[in-house]
Amino acid sequence: MKSLERIIMEPMPTLAVFVHAGEQDEAEVNQLLDELRAKYGDRAHIERADASRSGEMKVSYKLKEYPTWILYKQGEELMRESGRKTFAELEDMLIRAL
Repeated sequence: MKSLERIIMEPMPTLAVFVHAGEQDEAEVNQLLDELRAKYGDRAHIERADASRSGEMKVSYKLKEYPTWILYKQGEELMRESGRKTFAELEDMLIRAL
């Protein structure tokens, strides 16, 4: 399995969501990720990272809230949003990078 850092550097856009295990919206986030992968999985990486496992992750990705959604393309951060999002909001983020 490739590391998140390597995936972010690839030419294909990456939408990464950073979650904290046990949060009440975790099931909702997972469902959104499944829907996004079904629609965009051939054109974008859709990744989930559990930030509760690593204090370094919180620092290196400058995470202040959960979930935090970050859109990357070739290692460059294009957008960052925090909190609950709808499928349409996340789709809008992805479309900007495709």
